[in-house]
Amino acid sequence: MSSQQKQYALQELAGGLFYGEGTRWRAGKLYISDMIGQKVYSIDAAGNKTVIAEQPHKPNGMGFLPNGDLILSSMHENKLYRYLPDAPVGNNLELYADLSSLFTGYIGDMVVDDNGRIYVDDVGARVFEGEALKPGRIVIVEPDRSISVGLEDCHFPNGIVITPDKKRLVFAETFLEQLSTVDIVDGQLVNRRVLLDMTKIFVSEQDRAHKNGCLDGIAIDAEGGIWLSVLYAGQFVRIDSEGNVTDRIHVPGYDKMVACTLGGEDGKTLFMSVSRIKGNHTHIFDALVSRNIETTIFTARVAVGSGQP
Repeated sequence: MSSQQKQYALQELAGGLFYGEGTRWRAGKLYISDMIGQKVYSIDAAGNKTVIAEQPHKPNGMGFLPNGDLILSSMHENKLYRYLPDAPVGNNLELYADLSSLFTGYIGDMVVDDNGRIYVDDVGARVFEGEALKPGRIVIVEPDRSISVGLEDCHFPNGIVITPDKKRLVFAETFLEQLSTVDIVDGQLVNRRVLLDMTKIFVSEQDRAHKNGCLDGIAIDAEGGIWLSVLYAGQFVRIDSEGNVTDRIHVPGYDKMVACTLGGEDGKTLFMSVSRIKGNHTHIFDALVSRNIETTIFTARVAVGSGQP
């Protein structure tokens, strides 16, 4: 069945966030960073939100270590923190790694491998302070917490996943409108290449004028298919392991498709974080700075379950 024929029933899970990033599923709950709201939430299956951490320097990507510990990012500090679930909110974050010596921008997304190695994006520029876009990098945090640059010259690296066979890392380069991949060899990143040129999927004159091929968060399933949050195009797109579009989920009435993850009891629920700009802002960063944006989380049932813990 082609991507144009499939129909998806959207269910609203929760709202009341400014800008929901870094979605992850674990043990019956969705975890999400409200970047602009400066809080991290867990959300249960009924849509009940609980603040688990407060982060004045803006949270973004997150990931779980093999032992179940949750690692949270602090964007403007460029630090990673371990979440301490038994401590009170406001005193439940323990410094895990300081990346500020290697970063020129902010922490974006991250992914954790089976050994506890963390691959984390540096978007390259401090765009909230008015810096123009410039290349960033992917930094590796080893299980002993030592840090190194894994890959340079990444153009606003964003959503990031590891393939089910553990052999490749895939990441979005947002404003290049492409998905890139690189081999993982003994924890290091080698043989980089373009996996998908989004301008070949979004080819119309309107698409090109609005850069509708820009990507934000991504999620991978057990077949190596990747769900893409197509930032400006009002839809989530699934590609197979060869880069062919198999599915599209449209979310009408929202400006920005921000993040997604697979979860639920069988791993076949796609959680989608979508945002709507309020006011007359011409650029997403302006809306974020002024906090004139709101996020809703929707779900849809999909055919293939999660390919990543």
